[in-house]
Amino acid sequence: MSFTRGVKEFFGLAPTEDDVRDDAYYDEPRYGDDGAAAYAPRYEREPREPYTPEPQAPAPAPAPVARSAPKYTPMIVKVAPASYADATEIGEPFRDGDIVIFEITGTDHAVAKRIIDFAAGLCFASRGQMRNLSKGVDNDRRVFALVPEDDDTPMNELRHAAGLR
Repeated sequence: MSFTRGVKEFFGLAPTEDDVRDDAYYDEPRYGDDGAAAYAPRYEREPREPYTPEPQAPAPAPAPVARSAPKYTPMIVKVAPASYADATEIGEPFRDGDIVIFEITGTDHAVAKRIIDFAAGLCFASRGQMRNLSKGVDNDRRVFALVPEDDDTPMNELRHAAGLR
C-alpha cells in the first residue's frame, strides 16, 4: 500500500467497495447475439434530432439620421462672475445653447482658475468650444467665450461683442 493511499484511507477519501462496483449503476444483464452478458444503463437517452435554427429575414437597416441645424440662432450672453458661486450664470445660458462671454479680470487668481475649469468641463460635456478672446489683443483683460458645438461665429465678432475691438 502506498503512502498516499494510506492517507486517503485514514481520512476517508479512498474509494470504498461500493464506489468500485460498476454493476450498481446497471440493470439486470441483457444477453447479446454471442450469448455474453451485456449490462444496459438504467437511464437510456433517447436520440435527439440535430438543432437547426429557423431562417429569419434580415433586419431592416435603420434610416440615416441627419444632423439638423440649431433650432435658433444663439444669443450672445455677457457675464462677469465675481465668485465661484456665480458659475451658474455661465452654465445655464450655455446649456440652453447660447454663446457665453465671461470676463475674469477682477477676480482672484484661485477663483478665476476654478471658473475656467468649470467652463472647460461644460465645453467638454456638451462638445462645445472654449475660446480665449484676450489672446493676441494688447490689453490686460482676461476674456473667454463658450461657443456651442454647431456654432461658427467668427473670432472677430466675438471680440467685438466683448468690447475688445
